[in-house]
Amino acid sequence: MYMSEMQLITCPDTRCEGCVHRIASHSCELVASEFSETQKLLLIEPNRNLIHLPVQGTPSPTEPPWYGNSWETIYMDSINILFDNLRHLVDAYIVGPYVSLFFQDKTTNRAWHHAVPRTRTSLEYSLVHELAQVSSYSVKPKSTRVKLQQKLQDMSADVMTKIESSLPEINSTTRNTISEIIAHNSTILRFLFPLILDDEVEEIYLDRPGSRVYFDHRRLGRILISWKPKEEDIVRLVTFLRAESNLHLDRRNPSLKTDITIYNVPLRISASLPPLAAEGMHLEIRRARSEPYSILDLIRNGTLSVEAAALLILAINSRMNVTITGGPGVGKTTLMNALDKTTPQIWRKIYIEDAIESRLYEDHHQVRIRVDPVDETGGTFDKSTEIVKSLHRSPDYLILGEIQTAQHSHALFHSIAAGLCSIQTCHSSSAFSLITRWTKNHNIDESSIALMDIIVTLERPRPGESFRYVKEIAEVKRSENRGIIDFKGLNLIYDKQNPVVSDSWSKEGAFHHSANAKGIGNHHVVYDAIVKVLQKKLVDGSNDLSNIGNMLWSNSHPLTSKTSRK
Repeated sequence: MYMSEMQLITCPDTRCEGCVHRIASHSCELVASEFSETQKLLLIEPNRNLIHLPVQGTPSPTEPPWYGNSWETIYMDSINILFDNLRHLVDAYIVGPYVSLFFQDKTTNRAWHHAVPRTRTSLEYSLVHELAQVSSYSVKPKSTRVKLQQKLQDMSADVMTKIESSLPEINSTTRNTISEIIAHNSTILRFLFPLILDDEVEEIYLDRPGSRVYFDHRRLGRILISWKPKEEDIVRLVTFLRAESNLHLDRRNPSLKTDITIYNVPLRISASLPPLAAEGMHLEIRRARSEPYSILDLIRNGTLSVEAAALLILAINSRMNVTITGGPGVGKTTLMNALDKTTPQIWRKIYIEDAIESRLYEDHHQVRIRVDPVDETGGTFDKSTEIVKSLHRSPDYLILGEIQTAQHSHALFHSIAAGLCSIQTCHSSSAFSLITRWTKNHNIDESSIALMDIIVTLERPRPGESFRYVKEIAEVKRSENRGIIDFKGLNLIYDKQNPVVSDSWSKEGAFHHSANAKGIGNHHVVYDAIVKVLQKKLVDGSNDLSNIGNMLWSNSHPLTSKTSRK
């Protein structure tokens, strides 16, 4: 687990007056020397109930908060136990209308999180807590079918109006902050909003009623929060999920999978109830980033090497059939969405998902179809049926989300045999185990397996931590025998332990077959050109690959492209 220590400075009651660390009229020796890019600084004024954080995205402060605008000042109640735990503080930052504080117990190495309102004075702090208790601030929804996002907007607008009329001296920024917090407090998700709004949070968990909620943080690992949902909270959660999803969640249909969007943050939610959940409801909320990762982001954070990225960009832009595999939470959908963004804008893409996790991109032709999750018994919109029906929807490429059941697999390979091209995810530990799953568990014959082109395996080596990476990329080998396609096994093109690609191609592999179909000897020149494009983008600090698909298709197909001449 990665934990960066905070640099804590406790200021005297007299502030700079008489302080031995004062080096000029407005300069502080400790502030100037302790602040660094790798360690965060926190100024504490215990007797004033104030903490001060450097404003994110501004130059390093060299003067105390009362002499400049480079600090965010937060008021905390004098009885707040957080003051007693500041010695355990390992990180702190602003998240919307909250300040997220992270602590670590050095004995157990467990970390916990606490959020406080982003209030600057005792008046603002008191106002938040008073308004949260006043029932008259509840907003009656315009309709019983109003979704959470609309309810939050209505509540926030109502609170802002009341504050403005009763306390006109409070500025608009503060009114907005307070009204957001009050709106959040009116919902069952009130303790989760500091996590939902945080782009560093990846997944939120509840194991059973009465247990502490915890979450996975991109840098800090697995973190506890103080909320322990009681039975009455569970009843409200179930009602909320039914209303938002319009799906069943009861004893006859005790599990649910759905997606909702709050403040433009996509959430995928899975929940189970008794009798399926032995100890009571369990809940998983997977949070997607507001701004999805690009391929260049994934290279920079270690998920992909340049070589692996070039292979996959070439594969998807050559309309190969690609399956991304790995265990839960390894980043399969993240990688699929990043690759999707590199495809040509002119392609017509059909998405078939039970929980919408794909992204819409400007000027791309995208049709998204929502099907019933496998949890929904007696559902009307079956994924397998919709995959087959895509034959009549004229897609240039299919994005199928997760292939879960034998019926899904049969529909997938039926569509490939009929000439459709697709990318999808499927759970397995490796390409070899995925082939076994398809052939032995799903009864897919080997001649159908031979129609798959590329299998990518991701791995998350340490549970509870966010680091994951592409472990291997395998191409399917095949041959033709009297008009029948034979599966000839797998060829490992890329292995993280031995990432040299140039000597790994197989003449029976998918890349050579694709190149030969276009009448060229090999595809190496295009692969090498993509590597150079990626390397240049990384050096330039660019994050934009949106035009690479258009560039690869500038001469009718990537494998006959002029990319190598650019």
